[in-house]
Amino acid sequence: MLNKSIHNYIYFIGLCLIAFFMPLSEYMTSVSQFVIIANFLLEFDYKEKIRKLIRNKDIIIFMLLFFSSVIWLLNSENLTYGLKDIQIKLPLLALPVIIGTSDALSEKRINIILLSFITSVFVSSFIGMLVYYNVILKAIDTDNIRNISVFVSHIRLSLMICLSIFVLGYWITKKIIRKKILIILSIIIMLWFVFYLGRSEVFTGLLSFIIILFLILLFKATKEKNKVKKVLYLLLGISVPLTTLIYSGIQINNFYTPTTVQNVSLYTAKGNKYYNDTCSFLLENGNYIYRDMSRKELFEEWSKRSDYDLKGMDKKGQYLYNSLIRYLTSKGLTKDSEGLAQLTDKDIRYIENGETNYKYAEQDGIEKRAYTIIWQIDAYFKTGDPSGHSITQRLEYQKVGLKLFFNNFWFGTGTGDLDDEFNKIYEETETPLNKEYWHRAHNQLLTFFICYGIFGGIIGLLAWFYPVIVNWDIKNYYFIIFFIIATLSMFSDDTLETSTGVAFVAFFYSLFLWGKK
Repeated sequence: MLNKSIHNYIYFIGLCLIAFFMPLSEYMTSVSQFVIIANFLLEFDYKEKIRKLIRNKDIIIFMLLFFSSVIWLLNSENLTYGLKDIQIKLPLLALPVIIGTSDALSEKRINIILLSFITSVFVSSFIGMLVYYNVILKAIDTDNIRNISVFVSHIRLSLMICLSIFVLGYWITKKIIRKKILIILSIIIMLWFVFYLGRSEVFTGLLSFIIILFLILLFKATKEKNKVKKVLYLLLGISVPLTTLIYSGIQINNFYTPTTVQNVSLYTAKGNKYYNDTCSFLLENGNYIYRDMSRKELFEEWSKRSDYDLKGMDKKGQYLYNSLIRYLTSKGLTKDSEGLAQLTDKDIRYIENGETNYKYAEQDGIEKRAYTIIWQIDAYFKTGDPSGHSITQRLEYQKVGLKLFFNNFWFGTGTGDLDDEFNKIYEETETPLNKEYWHRAHNQLLTFFICYGIFGGIIGLLAWFYPVIVNWDIKNYYFIIFFIIATLSMFSDDTLETSTGVAFVAFFYSLFLWGKK
């Protein structure tokens, strides 16, 4: 048998490995978890660990997130899917038990674990950016912004980046980092992370960053005794949501402001009659999309400018004709030979690549994301069809999810039948969503109630919030930041339905709440 100190060292190294591989590899994250599980079992100190577990009843409450999946497997017909879900959620059982019953870690060791994590997050984001800009791995499709994260989901990586930013900020303000060169390096990495968040266009990560920054500044204002600093923190805090609202207002105004005066002619310069769909109010840069169209002239002129079939698809798999119509509209051009003639060769390439707005082609990051969100919401309320649009699809998912919850109010769908029941209700409700976009609720808190029913949903909320309430400590900065990020993610995603999401939640929840002195 190894002595206690060696087991503690292996445990610490195992935690460092989990933290390091989390942004890089699901497989290696799982292997690292098996390292600390094996070490835990080989300690053979089961009586003491059971005593610790009994004393920390909040750990047992948290583990209900795992046991709920096991219990509600009994209410399932699709056992294959149910067992897969239980396998994904295993870290919610293993990590709280191991971390909660092992010797508490010093602040220094916690920071070393976090350093491993932040280093890996930087590596993951940097490689992703190199791939996206075609510096390496040029075979990967870079038209899809999701491919900016090549190792794990871009949404999960955005959550990790958010946590990393505020950990680094804490290290600087609390002088955990003292050397000037390290402070400068940390600031550069923080700026890189903020840039990456904006460039990756992940709404969840950006929103989490804005909300946490706002809360930190307000907290600083309430605690600061110096009146000048108090006012400064307060003004900075108010400026965060205010700037966001002003920027959003400008983008909305730009969206609905036409780039050109609407054409009033009934005929093209060649004498062909324009087609105008006066029942459609869809916009592109404030211009009506389905107005001033001459299909005949577009097909005649397009074949002279491109080898792509206008009846076919662009590189993004969209109907090329629709992409052309929207692109011309975005520039305020008529959809005829005259309008097409004003497009440059670069514009033609953009359209072939699937760009539907010249702003999409020329803009990156936040501005592009803001425009697409406004366009999605505008199109959803005008057509009722959210297909292919990530934000408005979530509205449809949650609307369908609520129906599914009320249909299974008492006992839920069961762990294994969640996907099957979603597909069934999509068919029954004749959803406007195309079948390829039939997915689950994308809201973890709602998913608790859909899957487990009213009582199981309450158990899920209890398991998530109860340990926080009984262990609340305003000085536990790491946990508070993590908990806000994780909770916000649950309103727009099924955070506990993927391996990386489960690992992120189980690891940092346990480490920050039960793992440190």
